[in-house]
Amino acid sequence: MNAKGIVVAVAALFLSVGAYAQSQPEAPKSKHRLTLNERKAKRADIKGKLAKMTPEERKAFKQAHHDRMQARLNAMTPEQRAKVLERRRQHKAQKDQEGK
Repeated sequence: MNAKGIVVAVAALFLSVGAYAQSQPEAPKSKHRLTLNERKAKRADIKGKLAKMTPEERKAFKQAHHDRMQARLNAMTPEQRAKVLERRRQHKAQKDQEGK
């Protein structure tokens, strides 16, 4: 192989590496967590929206939310589902303890 062929091969290698590096998706960013005040404001906003709804609208809204959450659970692996359900159970138990 002559020098010109080596130079062309190296140039092609660098171009393909550059193109590959540009086509990679961004690394996932950490999940944004709401602050306590943001969480309280969001909860108050949702309660306000629910209070303005008619009973039929409220029932339909809650059913749609339930269906979305159930679809998410069904899409999970059994291990993920068990982890989420355990976290819900612990959260509910904690809220029950605070209420007493």
